[in-house]
Amino acid sequence: MFTQIPLIDFGPFLHGTDEDRQHVADQIGEVCHNVGFFYLSNHDVPSSLVERVYKEAERFFAQSIEEKMKLYIGSCPYKNNRGYTPMLEEKLSPKGDLKEGFDLAMELPADDQDRTDRDATLYGPNFWPENLPGFRECIYDEYYLSMVVLGHRVLEAFALSLHLPFDYFKSMCRKPMVTMRLLHYPSQPIVYDEDQLGCGAHTDYECFTLLSQSNQSGLQVLNNQGQWVNATPIPNTFVVNIGDLMQRWTNDQFKSTTHRVINTSGTERYSIPVFFGPDFFAEIKCLSKDQIPKYEPVVAGKYLIGRFDDTYQYRQTNSQSSPNSTL
Repeated sequence: MFTQIPLIDFGPFLHGTDEDRQHVADQIGEVCHNVGFFYLSNHDVPSSLVERVYKEAERFFAQSIEEKMKLYIGSCPYKNNRGYTPMLEEKLSPKGDLKEGFDLAMELPADDQDRTDRDATLYGPNFWPENLPGFRECIYDEYYLSMVVLGHRVLEAFALSLHLPFDYFKSMCRKPMVTMRLLHYPSQPIVYDEDQLGCGAHTDYECFTLLSQSNQSGLQVLNNQGQWVNATPIPNTFVVNIGDLMQRWTNDQFKSTTHRVINTSGTERYSIPVFFGPDFFAEIKCLSKDQIPKYEPVVAGKYLIGRFDDTYQYRQTNSQSSPNSTL
C-alpha cells in the first residue's frame, strides 16, 4: 500500500555513469512494479518552456466556444483523433468529463505510406488553429519534440530495469504514437455527482504518460487499499505513470494504476499530459520467454483505436458536430 507518490531524480540517468543509469533504472523498476506512478525531477526540459506552453494553453482555451469548435475533433479532416474536445465529449466519467482539451500527435503527412497503404489511421497531420500566431511553434516544435526525446530516455530506463538492452524498445518506436493534450478543468468545488468528475477513474492506454501539472491539485491515484492518494504538484517535475500497453508488455511486472481528476482548487486547472506509445504496428506481447503470458498479443495501434472508440463521444455517434457544441 502506498500513501504518497515517490520522487525519482532522473539527472544521474541522463548525465551519469553506466552504474548511475542502472541505479536509477532499478529505482524506476521498483516503483513501476509497486505503485505505477512517480514524480520525475531533473529531466532537462526547461521550466521556462513549460511556462510558455501553459500560456499558449490559456490563450487557446480563452477563445469563444465557436472559435474552438472550428477545430472540433470529430470534424478533423484526417480522422486521426486530433483537435478540440469540448466539455463532456470524453466519457471517462459516465456522464461526461468536466474538462476541455486540445489533442495533437506526431506531425506526419496525409499521404504517409503507413496511413495510406496499411490503414494506420492514427498517423497524419495535426489540426492546428490558424488564428494563434506562434502557437504551433511553441507547442509542437519546442515542447512536443522535447517530450518525445525525454520519452525515449524513459524507455531506456524501463529497458534496463527489465534487464534488457537499453535500446531494446528503439526499433519499435521509430514512428511512435505520442499524443499530447492541453487540458483545461473548470473549478468543481463540490462534487454533486460522482458520475461527472473532471476526469473519471481510469487507467491510461499507452505505454506511459509524462504529465505536467499546473499549481492546482486535482490528480488522485488509487492504491491497493481503495484509498485515493493526492498527486500534489511539485514544481519542475513530471508525473510519470504506466499505461495499459506497458502493463501488457511486461506481463504485469509494471502496474497501470487507476487515477482520476477532481478540481476542487477553487480556480481553473490546466495540465499537459504526453502519452507515449510505440509504432502503430508494434506487437505487444509478453517480453519474457520464461513467463506464461497473461494477455493475448495485440497490435498497438489497433488496441488504441479500440480504446478511443470507447472514450470519445464523436467516435460513437459518427457525428461531424458535437452534441455539446453549445456548452
